[in-house]
Amino acid sequence: MAANVIIKTDERREQEAAMLRHFGGGSPRNSERENREYAEEINARMNEVKREVGIRI
Repeated sequence: MAANVIIKTDERREQEAAMLRHFGGGSPRNSERENREYAEEINARMNEVKREVGIRI
């Protein structure tokens, strides 16, 4: 069975950490892992929007 591994750049990790800081670390009802996953998803979607409108990432 193959493992799904995502290799993140330092820049991507910093963007996700910044997203968590902007939201106060996430919801206290979520685990730290869930909050990191939400930050990752928000960051990915924001990058998509930036590409669509022509903002450099």
